[in-house]
Amino acid sequence: MRFKGVLIDFGGTLAYIDEVENTRYEEALVSKLWEYGCELHLKDLDAVLADIYVSSTKRDLNAPQEFWGLVLGKLGIPEQPELIGALETIKSAHAPAMWKLYDGVLGVLAVLQKKYRLALVSNCTTGTDRVLDSLGLTSFFGCMILSYQTGVRKPDRRMYHEALKCLRLESEECVFVADEISDLEGAREIGIKTILVQQGRNRFQDAKNLEFRPDFQISQISEIINVL
Repeated sequence: MRFKGVLIDFGGTLAYIDEVENTRYEEALVSKLWEYGCELHLKDLDAVLADIYVSSTKRDLNAPQEFWGLVLGKLGIPEQPELIGALETIKSAHAPAMWKLYDGVLGVLAVLQKKYRLALVSNCTTGTDRVLDSLGLTSFFGCMILSYQTGVRKPDRRMYHEALKCLRLESEECVFVADEISDLEGAREIGIKTILVQQGRNRFQDAKNLEFRPDFQISQISEIINVL
């Protein structure tokens, strides 16, 4: 069957976090927090940010005060407008350099856009829409289903149904591309074909069935054209 629509994950599929830049970002946060009397270590902040990342992907934190309020609350630090402003300035300065596209992504999307209706389906936090725009990805997608806007995370079926509704397609007309088995499990539950991209690091994280076999499998996103 010839597909009409392609649903694509973001992190681990189209782009990855540069670990060097991410460490610089977190070190800058730790340094600023020390200035305000919070003597924590990098690993402590990393654990807090990781915990908040998962919870914040299911809610739209519209203001920096909300995000940093959660962080400071976890660290047991009183909220201070001046500190929150400083932390947000650090985040804004480092964010553009943290996400990197995998090789060939823009070229692949340009080819796919000519043949298929495209939807981005991602578990992500507030502000990811700006990251997508800065990476030059926004124009390729007919719709972007972002978890912090929908209030649910993949593999919740509502994420995929929302994409199908936006693309005006049926599940059997589409394929979903991701680097995590759990995401593909959710897509298959509603009849969407699946493609596993093996370049991500969290392939089996949260998977229900470690024996899951995708309909197609590729080593990197640039190979998707050969499968479709």
